[in-house]
This record gives sequence, C-alpha cells and structure tokens, in this order.
Amino acid sequence: MWVDTLYWIIIGIIDVLAIIFNALLIYLALYRTPKMVRVYTTLIINLAFTDCCSAFLNFFVQQRMIPSGFTIGYISNGWCKLFGYRFCFLSHNLMAHFIVHSNYSLVLSFAYRYYILRKPEPRRKTVLIVLFITYLPSFLQLILYQFAESDPSEIIQLLQPYHPQYNFTGLTVSGVSDIRSVYALYKILQMTVMTVPIFSTILFLRNKIINRLLYRGINISLNTKSLHSQLLMALTYQALLPTLYSINVIMYVLEQSGIYASPFFENFIMSGLVLIPFFSPFTSFFFFTPYRRIILGMVIKNLNKRPVATSETGHGSFPI
Repeated sequence: MWVDTLYWIIIGIIDVLAIIFNALLIYLALYRTPKMVRVYTTLIINLAFTDCCSAFLNFFVQQRMIPSGFTIGYISNGWCKLFGYRFCFLSHNLMAHFIVHSNYSLVLSFAYRYYILRKPEPRRKTVLIVLFITYLPSFLQLILYQFAESDPSEIIQLLQPYHPQYNFTGLTVSGVSDIRSVYALYKILQMTVMTVPIFSTILFLRNKIINRLLYRGINISLNTKSLHSQLLMALTYQALLPTLYSINVIMYVLEQSGIYASPFFENFIMSGLVLIPFFSPFTSFFFFTPYRRIILGMVIKNLNKRPVATSETGHGSFPI
C-alpha cells in the first residue's frame, strides 16, 4: 500500500538524519570539547555511537513487528532482506541490544554527573571499565535472543489464526515462536519491565544533582558550575525522550496481549524508536554552550556563503 511506502520513506529519512546528527556529536565530543569535561566525552561518544548504530540498523531492517499470542513475528522491508531472514533477525537483535544499552548509558551519564559533584573526576580508564560493566546486560540479551530465533514457516503458521487477512507470501518473515522461553523472555523484560527502574533512577539522580548544585557550600568555580548546569539541562531533556519509548512499550503490550492491534502499531513498535536517536543529539547541541556556539557558527558561515543580492545605487550600495 502507498501509505506503508510513505511511512517507510519518512522513517528512512529520519534514520539518515539521526545518523548524521549523532556523527556530528561524536566529532564535537572528540575535537571540540572543553578540557574540564574531557573525560565525560567518553560517555557522550558512547551514547552517540549507540544511537547512531540503532538508527542505521533501523534503516537497514525497516521492520514490522507482529506480536500475537505467545509469538512475535518480524516482517523486514529494508535492505537486510537481500541477505535472508536470518540476517534480518540478527540485525533486529543488534538494534534491540543497542536500544537497551542506550537506556543504561543514560543512567550512567546521570550517575557520573552526580559522582563528580561529590568526588574528584575519575580517570578515563575507570569510566571505560564502568561502561563495559554497564554494557553486559545488553550484551547478554544479544547472545540469548539469538537462540530464540524460529523457522519462518512456524512463525507464519502461529500468526495466521490471529491475522487471517494477512498474506505472508513472498515476505521476509522471521521471529520467535514462544516468548516464554528464557532466551526471549530476558530480552522482553529488558525492553519493557526494566524501563521502570531505569527511568526512576534517572529522575532520582536528577533531583540529587539539582540539590547539589543549589547547595551553597559546594566548592566548585562558577565556570565549572555553569558547565555542570548546562550538561544537566541537556541530560534532563534527554531523560524526557524515553517517554517516547514508553509509548512503544504500551503499543507492544496491547498487541501482545490481544487487547488492541493495528497495522500502524505493528509498524511503529520498533521503527518508531528511531525518534529517540533523532532528537537525542539536539539536547547537547542546544543546551551545552560550547557545542551550541560551534553549531551556530557553522550555520552562520554557510549562510554567509550564499550569494547576496545588492541594489544598484552606485558607490554607496548595500545588501538588500
């Protein structure tokens, strides 16, 4: 249908823009970050790289997710179908594990900001070790869920009674026949249930940081305090982005439980998550002054390169 085609074109454009924006953020973090927050760039790069990978994989798979009964089916519309259903399932698995790692990374970003308000800034090596530990839950998810993959014919047979109007002929179908298996259940819990403690922790740390910054006895310079405030503002707005994630979780629960199902839900459950890596870089672009100045400088420079019409009024002519 033309509506589906238009939907995937729009999502594809958002994917490409998300990749570009996060790549720009990685560049700024590597080469244009003030020295006093240089260690923190490790976390910025980690989050931007994770979001960049999520956007690329979302573009690569363009997947429609059909959760029905105890089965989840994936219909892939992206380039991955050129390599077969197994590669599409692996690509989906990679994307899901990046999404989960992004959630944990956001918690780590808040924890870091609170930590350095109370203690000396840790070494980059220490941050990398903590980051590796934070990655383990999503890595375990990546390994386990790959073993949950089922044969496409079995997936179609299980989905057909719930959707007799669907014609799966010629489509690239993959999925999981029984989500109650340990391999599948771990991933589902990570992407649904675990969002509650993750986002609760983010809000808790945010309040602790605000109280610490407002405490008059804190011994940091005004310049450093200003940078903390800017980064906190960026993180705060970044923390609001997971509300988009919660919408996708609700859609998934409604579909899987059979309460409500629609083609739009099936398309949006996974692909709609690209809105988070699309908007996420803007929090740093807008609320972190060094990055904002660079972005504005780039925009102004490009505008100045455009040809300017002038009035023909002789020696004293000026741009119109």
